[in-house]
Amino acid sequence: MSHPSDPWRSAPPRLDPKAMERALAASRAELALKRPVRGWRSQAVGLFAASAGMALAVAGVLLALGRTTGAMLMGRAPLLALLLSTGAVCSWGALSPRGRALRQVGVGLALVSAVLLVLTRAAPRGPSTLPEWVCTVSHVAMALGPLAVALGVLRSAAFDPLRAAVAGMAVGTVGAFVGELACEQGPGHVAIYHLGAWALLTLTTWALSKRLKPRTYAP
Repeated sequence: MSHPSDPWRSAPPRLDPKAMERALAASRAELALKRPVRGWRSQAVGLFAASAGMALAVAGVLLALGRTTGAMLMGRAPLLALLLSTGAVCSWGALSPRGRALRQVGVGLALVSAVLLVLTRAAPRGPSTLPEWVCTVSHVAMALGPLAVALGVLRSAAFDPLRAAVAGMAVGTVGAFVGELACEQGPGHVAIYHLGAWALLTLTTWALSKRLKPRTYAP
């Protein structure tokens, strides 16, 4: 029979009653709100729909205004499809609770897309009448709606740097997609001003998501 002073037996840790009361009160307050719970799949679809929908909508406007043509769309179709696929994989990976491997695939697709955007760009047809930085500003402006959607859905889980970065990559596909149809500048311009906007949106999504308080701390 062991003695109460037996060094091999340690008393269980004591919980702070006040801390327990605070945690219980917070849980009750959260349950009282009765917020509708959206599954991560629907949130992932929403993020992809926001980015792809914006890209396709702007492409439709460009087509209607004669700023692009059906022939140009068909000529760039493989790369445009790759950008949409990248947005889909990044959106799904960013919201999937166990999607770390998929997030890594999304990063790989984004890198491949970025390289192909530069390598497949033809030489400029002529000097641009607008400053080159206009592309960066317009790409960021077009992605503000998808960016807001991304920040909203990222709050449904604990902050994860790779998750936030991949969501930002999904957002950045908007400008990359439109830039293939609306800009006729050369590969150097694409590398600096188009990919620069994509990188800026990725970093912005990461930084803002890190500062937002999550609604839940799910994985």
